Amino acid sequence: MNDWFNRKKKMSKAGRPRVNSKSAVPSPLSEFLDSHWDTTGLTNDQAAGKFGFLASNVISMWRTGRTAVPISRLPMIADLLKVDMAMLWVLWLKQSKLRNDGVPATLIEVLERRLVTANEAEVINTLRHATKNADPSFSASALGAIARAAAP
Repeated sequence: MNDWFNRKKKMSKAGRPRVNSKSAVPSPLSEFLDSHWDTTGLTNDQAAGKFGFLASNVISMWRTGRTAVPISRLPMIADLLKVDMAMLWVLWLKQSKLRNDGVPATLIEVLERRLVTANEAEVINTLRHATKNADPSFSASALGAIARAAAP
């Protein structure tokens, strides 16, 4: 009885308690999915249905890193989580790198520096318009002023 109570106390979210698995390869993508999944308003069972899966354990396995998220599922995940595909794609590459040394780390680094989300693109486009595409360099104080203006 005490063992069950202790396990129940450890659960922070609905469902069974997390079990460490030797086959799990936690990645920035699995951690992002797990930490943001509540924003979908869906249980794993409901999400499995949307993806066309018969069993909800696939969603759980994505969230824990036991199974890699296929790249073909990123558009629907982005839609469910209401996040930008570019950001998810970089997280997917990081997941792939952890599972396959053939994924060049430099590719991930370059994409992370160059890809922007839709919201970031609005800021960049506004800046380009304001500077008439002059590509000026900015001092630390000018960057600080931009950051302060953008802060909520």
